[in-house]
Amino acid sequence: MRKIKKVLFEYRWFLSFWFLINLLQAKFTNLHYDEAYYWLYSKVLSWGYFDHPPMIAASSKIGDLLSHTTLGLRIIPVIIGVFVISAIIFLINDNKNKNHVFFYIISFPLITTHIAGFLSLPDALLCFFFVLFLIFYQKYLRDDNVTVVLALSITIACMIYSKYHAFIVLLFVLLANFKLVFKKSFWLIFSMTILLLTPHIIWQIKNDYPSFIYHLDTRASGFSLNNLFEFIIGQIVLAGPISGIVVIYLTIKYRAKDTFEKTLKYIAIGFYLFFIFYCLNGRVEAHWTSVSTVALIIISYKQIKNISKIDKFFKYLIYPSIFLIFCARIVLVEDNFSEKLSLKRNFMNMDNWSNELDSIAKGTDILFTNKYQNVSIYSYSKNKLYPSALKTGTRFSQIDLFKLDSIYDGKKVFALDFGNDIFWKSKNGSEHYGSFINNYYSYTGIEIENLSLSYSKSTVDLEFDLVNKSSKSRFLNYDENQKLKLTCYLGSKKNEFYLFEICDKKEIMSKESININVSLKDFSPVDNDRINLELSSNGLRVFNQKVSSFIY
Repeated sequence: MRKIKKVLFEYRWFLSFWFLINLLQAKFTNLHYDEAYYWLYSKVLSWGYFDHPPMIAASSKIGDLLSHTTLGLRIIPVIIGVFVISAIIFLINDNKNKNHVFFYIISFPLITTHIAGFLSLPDALLCFFFVLFLIFYQKYLRDDNVTVVLALSITIACMIYSKYHAFIVLLFVLLANFKLVFKKSFWLIFSMTILLLTPHIIWQIKNDYPSFIYHLDTRASGFSLNNLFEFIIGQIVLAGPISGIVVIYLTIKYRAKDTFEKTLKYIAIGFYLFFIFYCLNGRVEAHWTSVSTVALIIISYKQIKNISKIDKFFKYLIYPSIFLIFCARIVLVEDNFSEKLSLKRNFMNMDNWSNELDSIAKGTDILFTNKYQNVSIYSYSKNKLYPSALKTGTRFSQIDLFKLDSIYDGKKVFALDFGNDIFWKSKNGSEHYGSFINNYYSYTGIEIENLSLSYSKSTVDLEFDLVNKSSKSRFLNYDENQKLKLTCYLGSKKNEFYLFEICDKKEIMSKESININVSLKDFSPVDNDRINLELSSNGLRVFNQKVSSFIY
């Protein structure tokens, strides 16, 4: 800690300047819709969420309690961003070239210096705990005493609580130093980490593992060359708008001097290889490698110092990169270029958009049916969690777990992005449509349980319990549009049934369970066919259950 304090003191003017820059950027840049979405997490604190672990919810909650403003929500990332830069400086360990070290670090656009340095995102938290992990791991390699073991256990758990990409970090740490498995302290760290993660593991079990199913299965869209090219080009740019390809080359060429440097190189290069392989499964977001950028910076800087010719001219690549990054930051401020750049529509004045929507709805309660982004934006603007009932076929999200639409039961609602009563173009350039539903009828709380399947002579027989977990009885056929429908996706086949037509009962009472049998004809078994059962009403999703493979 003394060495870190020394870094903070020696670089105090650089770090103070950077803190001020990010503070101003956080204040004057409109929120990104993902930040509003993570803010939704904080309205219902839990040990887990659909897309991510709970650390971002805790960070958003703390910031929002301080101030329900863009600066309040982002204050934690701004503060920890200063520590991340300090830790990188400490790990580079070059006190003779302070200017060079600092400017080299800020020539990378993605880590907590820039994008994640003022935005409230899981990546910022992951980077923070990752640099802590690197500091403690370096100490652990020298002396695995009880204090270091405890610190590592807590830090690893916090990394995983920040973002699941922490597992990739740990994979390459282990590959770089497999001898760890023969140390008693390794298994002590493993056991303590699992113990600390137990609340999150229990949450995943209780909610049928939504996060893992989503990331490992639902997101899969198949291989596309375009996805691969996008990823490679994106990573070169994010390693430095001008210097990126040189930085990556230097990292590959670097010869590690010890186990710690070997670990850094494995993480930096390993993330690239891991996500190139992942491209076979679907699209990769560019920022998924943000945590490995820390290792990339440290290793590439050391290699630059090893090659005097590169060291002399590299500043001519760094400073133009920094200039371009600052131009991009100016573009992000407030509503600059919002009409000309589609990217700026992701950073919006949420109050203006919400007030515009209120005028369209004419004072009627608003039901969000498409895109988790819209309900997130509106809810943040109003500082209140609003209901959604997402359309079938839309992306699953935390909105599916909240299930709040029952509070609109019996009311007239304006359903955004539903029907065709009204069309309009927002001031920020986004296009919307919507319709009024005069007597909204919610089926939230009706679920499928105890599913069993059997196959015989080209017919699949489904048997399950239709359970009403709500406090109200529900008509299976309420009106012409609002009636409970079962859709069965079995392999490439789609079968639809209205529950009132295949069930003896017309109403399901509160807490009642009804046994349902359905036969699917003309089915030809194919290896790894999947079944997906979906309940919906009026085209809006009520419940969804997936079985990863079909067993004959």
